[in-house]
This record gives sequence, C-alpha cells and structure tokens, in this order.
Amino acid sequence: MENIQIDGTDKSPAVILDKDKGFLEFVGRSLIEDSEKFFLPLVEWIIEYSKSPHEKTIVEFKFEYFNTSCSKWLITMTKQLKKLYEKDHNTEINWYYEDEDVLEYGEVIRDLVDVPMNMVEVDDDDDDDFDF
Repeated sequence: MENIQIDGTDKSPAVILDKDKGFLEFVGRSLIEDSEKFFLPLVEWIIEYSKSPHEKTIVEFKFEYFNTSCSKWLITMTKQLKKLYEKDHNTEINWYYEDEDVLEYGEVIRDLVDVPMNMVEVDDDDDDDFDF
C-alpha cells in the first residue's frame, strides 16, 4: 500500500494519505466533474488502510468549497472512517471551516454518519491558520 499525495488545483483538492504517520488531509476546493474517478481510489485507500491502521489516525478536512458530487464522496469517505473509529482505533476527524455553509455541511455529514467530528473554525485574519 502506497501513500498518496495529490497537488491541489483550482478545481481539485490537495490530498495527503500517509499510512506511516496515520495522517489523512484534504485541502482546498473540489469542483471536479468526474468525482468518482478522483475520489474512488481515495475511498479504496481508506478501506485498505483500515485493515492495518497506524496506532493513531488524524483526518483533516479543510475545504473552502465543494460541489454536490464531491459531497457524496465526502459522506462515503466519512462512512469508511467511522468503521475505522468503531474498531476502537484512536481516530480523530477534524472539519475546518471559514464560513457557515462549510460548517453546516460538516455538521450534516457528522450527524448523518453519526461519527465524532471536531468542528474547527479558521479565523481568516489569523496568520497561524492554514491558507486555502
């Protein structure tokens, strides 16, 4: 199983899936037309990772914006992460947001999937926070 690193574009998120560190990160915008082609390999990676995960897994969703087809895949990925969480592995899921729309959708995913998810507000004026 290989780590995955994808550079972000103005239409697709940057992705880091690092099995050795137990670190999964999705950052940026997702306006992908063929979202299955982009996200299915990521879901498959999460399924494989869950078979032998790192002792602690940190997942960070840092989306500025995403379209409806991406939202379906975010739910699918979060369902797989819930399975990992339920195996009693130390899994932390963080949902970063700058605006209310992204916060609300994170809450919808959290409630729909019924998995603990930390909602972390990003202050646009704080230089210590990440940049989208």
